[in-house]
Formats: sequence, C-alpha cells, structure tokens
Amino acid sequence: MKYVRLTLRHPREMRNPMRSFIMEHDAMERAELLNWNLSHEDRDYVLFRIVGEMEPYAEAVDAAPLIHDYELTPLDDASFYAYIEHEKRDVDADFRTAFAGTSILVIPPITYTSDGAMRMELVGKSADMRAVMEDVDADIDVSVEQVSEYDTPQMGLWAELTERQRSALETAVAVGYYDVPREAGVEAVAKEMNCAPSTASTHLRNAESRIVRKLVQST
Repeated sequence: MKYVRLTLRHPREMRNPMRSFIMEHDAMERAELLNWNLSHEDRDYVLFRIVGEMEPYAEAVDAAPLIHDYELTPLDDASFYAYIEHEKRDVDADFRTAFAGTSILVIPPITYTSDGAMRMELVGKSADMRAVMEDVDADIDVSVEQVSEYDTPQMGLWAELTERQRSALETAVAVGYYDVPREAGVEAVAKEMNCAPSTASTHLRNAESRIVRKLVQST
C-alpha cells in the first residue's frame, strides 16, 4: 500500500472563494477539511475545522456565493468548526475525476493554508497513484512531498502542523536540537530559520504540543 503526501496550488480562478478568504485575511491561519458528503447531485456537504477568528469568517461565509447553508461551532479560543452546504462547482468535479475509478483513498484532513497551499495525503495502489498524478489538471501545480509505504497511523500528524511549525521541526532535527545529548539550542534553530529565538521556540512548542496531544488522544 503506497502512501503519498502532496502539496497542490490552484490558480486563483479555480479556488473556492472561501479558500481565497483564508489566504487573504490576516485573522485566518488554515482550514482543515475533516469530512465530506459528495453524493448529492447538486450540493456538497463539508465539515471544516478552521484555525482563525470566527467572526470575520462568519461575515465572509454569509456573503459567499454558492453557499446555501452553514453552521459554525466554537472549538477553542483559536479555532471552530464550520459545517457548510454549498452548490457543486464544475472545477471541483473535474478535480475529483482524477480519482474516480481508482483504488486511491484520501486521508483526512485536507489542509488549506494561508499561503495558498492545499495539502493532502493519499493511500492506494502504486499504479493508481501514478494515474492520478497524470490526470490532475495541468493548471494545478503539484508537488510530491513524500512517497513511502503506509506503515504508521501517525503519518497524518504532519498535515496537522502549519508550514512554519513543520519548518521549525525539520530545522531542529537538522541542527541537532533533538539529539541526545542535545547538540544545538533554539538559537541555532532560529538562525537557520532567519527569525528570533522566541519565534522559533514558539513554533517548536506549538508543534510539539499538537503532536503530543494527538498521540495521547489516539492511544
């Protein structure tokens, strides 16, 4: 069973308006697509976890085209759930066509970040993975971040982190921050990331907190 982690970037004209809102509003960090029902002829039903402020999101979704109904539920001080019913878009249907009739499964969540990236994880047969890559619209930029055997239930944790949190962890590993004994401190991580030590420390703590909580909750 093959595992692939992808980063996709759609041209502006192909993006859902609410995805553009996530990118352009300072109060938004990312949207995580947790579950979806695409079986209806003219409507899609989707559940997001949104990391950001709920009030500006509510104003935007209330005015967004194609959205027929929605409910927002606070999760904590920094995130909330968004249950949305929206009209099917042809561009989304075309994207899904690449997966139709294959063995490929999508591992939730699909993450949409404020820098415009769409990150998704797939499992399935190798031949079908290649076919999907070939069938994705040529206007969509596709970067393959990882290809491996799917051998751990925790691979999806990586998608839970922000771009900077992932960068901080990768840098910390590279400089020896996590070596035993520790070979480098947070200052070395900050130097490689070109940021203040306090900023690097915050990214590392937030990433570690999310990973540890998810690991404990999954046991």
